[in-house]
Amino acid sequence: MKVMMVVEDDPDIRMLVRLRFRFDTDFDLEGEAADIPTAVVFATASHPDLIILDHRLEGDLTGLEGAPLLKQAAPDSKILLFSASEELRIPAADSSAIDAFLLKTDIERLVSLSREVVGLSPVAT
Repeated sequence: MKVMMVVEDDPDIRMLVRLRFRFDTDFDLEGEAADIPTAVVFATASHPDLIILDHRLEGDLTGLEGAPLLKQAAPDSKILLFSASEELRIPAADSSAIDAFLLKTDIERLVSLSREVVGLSPVAT
């Protein structure tokens, strides 16, 4: 079982992520946060396998700014930047803290990309 957390300030998007993963028994969503400081506290305590991270968040830090803090808190966690902004693709690729990037318009790929990022087979068994 892979522990997952979602860092997203929009409750509707958090709900969509939960719905996308509801049938994948290889993931257990154990934490949600709307800002980087809350996410860092959770990551420090739980060391999730996967962090799905939005860029625009509550508070002073963006997802790109907060990703290194999350990696420091949970070095083995994989971070998937899940954003509505195509312009973040290159900065995400350039960040050593970001392991994958996905546009929110491609949400149908969220589970398969998440499985790939954490080293699971492409299809849930």
